[in-house]
Amino acid sequence: SQHLLGFALCSFLLMHPPQSDDVESSPLGCRQQAHPLQALSSRLRFASEAPSWVGYLPQELQDKISTSAAARQLGQLHGFGIAFETVMKEKGSGQLRALHSGAWWSQRVWSLSRDSKGCREVQQVLEEAQEQDERLAVALELRGHVWEALRDPFANYVLQKCITVLCRDDLTFVFQELQQKGPEMIQQAARHKYGCRIIQRLLECGPADQVNDLIDCLLHDAINICAHPYGNYVMQNLLDQSTREQRRRLLHSLMDNVTLVGNENENVYVSAVMVKIMSVAQREEKVQLARALLRVPGLLRKMGSTRHGHQAAKKVLKTLTGSEHEEARFQLYGGGEATVESRRKAARARRSETQA
Repeated sequence: SQHLLGFALCSFLLMHPPQSDDVESSPLGCRQQAHPLQALSSRLRFASEAPSWVGYLPQELQDKISTSAAARQLGQLHGFGIAFETVMKEKGSGQLRALHSGAWWSQRVWSLSRDSKGCREVQQVLEEAQEQDERLAVALELRGHVWEALRDPFANYVLQKCITVLCRDDLTFVFQELQQKGPEMIQQAARHKYGCRIIQRLLECGPADQVNDLIDCLLHDAINICAHPYGNYVMQNLLDQSTREQRRRLLHSLMDNVTLVGNENENVYVSAVMVKIMSVAQREEKVQLARALLRVPGLLRKMGSTRHGHQAAKKVLKTLTGSEHEEARFQLYGGGEATVESRRKAARARRSETQA
């Protein structure tokens, strides 16, 4: 009886949010629980060791949690907490499927999502759902199909809608399926025509710890993603969600590869990311990047002739001061390296005459 009581209590608390009169609004736009469950769930999620009360759970459930926790520890992820959450959500998803089994969309979400008309109908269901449970039930029918949906011309819209309407903690299964594909495939998704949209929505809507892991994964291939027609939008979005340290990592990657901006094929995309980072970075970071661009002879002039490059060049002019500002102007408007040097000498001569 103790086993059954423990299982029933955990299942109820973790999988059944209170009704509308027991909830309050959240700054993240989710329905938050008024009782202490939210704090308990958060603590459990980051626990590395199993608490003593786990012994009161049914043996079958204990075995599943132990197996999942061991696998996660080998993968250098969180231990007991995430394993417990995953097992309980699997139990809860079965309950949700049973609860909504009579809905017209039940067991049809994946097939509908791949159709031009059906994907709109599924999105409408997600928008008009009155309860978070119903939205989650729809989204869970995409479990096991996240990677396919990410690359599908219609299903990607459904997946985007799921990400934007679900609470952050309910997006765990999406992150897990991407992580199972490995870092290289995630980076590939960031460069995919449709996948880049999913990565951006996850950056905007995902739990902070999983978003940080995703950003770290993308930063390992930052330059290739920045230089891509679709990937550059992901990196611009990343800058809005990243920590200062993560932004610094991207900044140094760009500084080490400034010559890419002079490449006609990649200039426009890398320059777009540079415009963004010059907009959100701290003053000293902007100066570092501007000086790195200035050190390459003729680079600013090449940038000035492209769509995004000329915006980056303008920001360089606004960032630099004194002689560095003058040199940047010479590079932009004065032509070749020899002309830059001659005008620099002329400027020094004028300053000397003025001081005399």
